Amino acid sequence: MRTSSPHLRHGKHHAPRLVLSALGFAGLLGLLVTVSGCPNNGGGLLDDPGATLLPGIKVNLPPPPSFAEPNTPREYPDGAVSVYGLRKEFHRYSEQKNKYLSQPVKVKAYLLEIYLCPVCPKGQTCKPCEEPHMFIADEANSPKDKSMLVVEQRVFKAKEPKLTVGKQYDFEGVFQQSSPKGFSASDGLLVFFKMVDDSGKPYIGPNEAAAVEAKKIEEAMQKRAGIAPAPAPAKK
Repeated sequence: MRTSSPHLRHGKHHAPRLVLSALGFAGLLGLLVTVSGCPNNGGGLLDDPGATLLPGIKVNLPPPPSFAEPNTPREYPDGAVSVYGLRKEFHRYSEQKNKYLSQPVKVKAYLLEIYLCPVCPKGQTCKPCEEPHMFIADEANSPKDKSMLVVEQRVFKAKEPKLTVGKQYDFEGVFQQSSPKGFSASDGLLVFFKMVDDSGKPYIGPNEAAAVEAKKIEEAMQKRAGIAPAPAPAKK
């Protein structure tokens, strides 16, 4: 019967470990030699004569936004206010109220667009028209997203005023963030009262017409009761 010495068994099991340790040491030594042989002159991969420079990539970025103040005045010599002037009074990080909000104002601005209800073909069912509204801005070529809404300037089927898109007008109304007909704008809108059209005639909106009618009824009631009507406010 064959027997094996404990010393022989011990050497047989540990021989591979010694070989692996020797190989690991040799690999580490080779790595150190390679690192020590690299030039220490700050060169990169492109310093290699065989390296190829990749073509440049051109990135088209949008122009940075301008934070410069516009040339439009906040208020004109005749007392009219610009769209910029109305919106500038919103104090975003303060509890201070916009002094124009809920007040009657006269806005000097260019007419950008008038909403017209699309014609519904005969025999078809179309979605309801939106309430009448217009878009105005401080410049005739302003983008629509910079414009201000002028709402409820006429009733449906009323005669259209003679207006020209791109022309500057004085729009009178009340500056609000929402209107009775459901329009809303966080930076403000104008609930229309009146203006003068291209023919030189005053164009009265439904809100102004209702206010005039209410005043007539009030004066008639006061006259019937023997109360003198209040004097008209003096013109500035």
